[in-house]
Amino acid sequence: MFMPFGEIEGNVLTMGFSSADFSVASVIAALREHLDLLNEMKVEFCGVATDVSGGDARVFKPVMINASFEYAGSGESEPALERTYAAIWKGIVATFPDETEWAESKESFGSYILSQAELLRARSELSGGEG
Repeated sequence: MFMPFGEIEGNVLTMGFSSADFSVASVIAALREHLDLLNEMKVEFCGVATDVSGGDARVFKPVMINASFEYAGSGESEPALERTYAAIWKGIVATFPDETEWAESKESFGSYILSQAELLRARSELSGGEG
C-alpha cells in the first residue's frame, strides 16, 4: 500500500501531518472516529507529538505532528497497520472543518503567531537584544 504520510517499521505505524495543515486536535478527532476499529484490530494508539524546531524562528515554520500506533495482535502486522492508516485518513476527512470554519481557524492561528512574535520582540528589547 502506498502511504505518502506514514511508514511501517515492524509492528509500528508512524503517521506524519504538517502543522501547516493540521493541528494535534484534528489528528486526535480523526483518531477518535475509529477507536473501536483499532481496538478490534489489536492496534494500540501510542501517542501524538510535535517535532521540536531548533533555534530561534523569526517566522512561523510548520513542524511535523507524528502519531504512532503499535500492532499488539498475533500474526502479520502490516495488514492491520495499513488499515489503520486508511481509517485515520478517513477520520481526517470526516472531521475536517468546512471552508468557513477552516478560514476562521487559520485567521485565529495567524493572530496567535503574530502575538508570539510581538512577545518575542518585547522580550528581546527588554533583554537588550536587537528587535
